[in-house]
Formats: sequence, C-alpha cells, structure tokens
Amino acid sequence: MLLYNVKKEEMRIGKHKGKTMYYASPIAQDKITTKQLEDRIVNATALSRADVRSAITALAKIVREEMLSGRTVDLANLGSFKVVSNGKRVETEKAVTAETLKTPRIQFFPKLEMRNQAKNVQHVVIRESEAGSAKPSPNPGDLPEAPDSAL
Repeated sequence: MLLYNVKKEEMRIGKHKGKTMYYASPIAQDKITTKQLEDRIVNATALSRADVRSAITALAKIVREEMLSGRTVDLANLGSFKVVSNGKRVETEKAVTAETLKTPRIQFFPKLEMRNQAKNVQHVVIRESEAGSAKPSPNPGDLPEAPDSAL
C-alpha cells in the first residue's frame, strides 16, 4: 500500500499562475531490512541464516563485477540490472568521444510479472481532516491477493 498526503502549492507559471493547486505527495514508507529479508528467506526455505547471508553478499558482489564489465545481469523472475550511458549531442562525428558520454547509471528492468504486480498496489490519500489516524489500516478483504510466484 502506498500512502500519500495532500499538499498545496501556488502556481508561479503557466495557465494556473497565481492559483493554489493541490496534489498527492508520497509519504516515506518503511523498508525491509536485510535481516528481515534473511528471516523471510530462512522461513521460506531450508537454508540457514548464514547460507542466506552468504548468498546475498555473493550476489551483490557478482552483480557489481558483471556491471563493471558492462554486462546485463538477469535475476530470473525479478528482472535485469544494466548500466546505461547515453552520449551528449555534438555537431560532428569526430566530436563524439568518451568524454561526450553522460555519467553511467544503473537501471533495473523488472520482468512483466513484476510490472503487473505493481499495478495491484493499493493507493491511499490521507487528508488533514483525516489526520487523526496516522496510518489507515485497510480491510484485508480489500487488498488483492498476491500469487505465490509474485516475487
């Protein structure tokens, strides 16, 4: 579930200049820690915590090494990590050099199943008038069920 606050802003340019406009702003949410991830994997498999921790550490190291080599790393049903860097536009072919490349960045390309799962995330907008309860708890029956193969 993604939570949002309603915020307002006075528009400085455009057709709504001088008008107060409202928008949904995401609220920072908790993240799962490495220990919690390890716990979930230990409980879902026959692996020990040490095995899980070693596998996660080794995976991170291998992904870094492969991306440094320019390779795309495919992580099965999750998706792929890839280093991308586009070139700046220059006027002549001779002007194209390594220095005209933009700073490389890492992109994650989720598999179709992961992208489809994101469509099932519930959105909740919290207005100041409803701010009495910090985080609304949705009715479990209202949430879509995640298939066992969701992750």
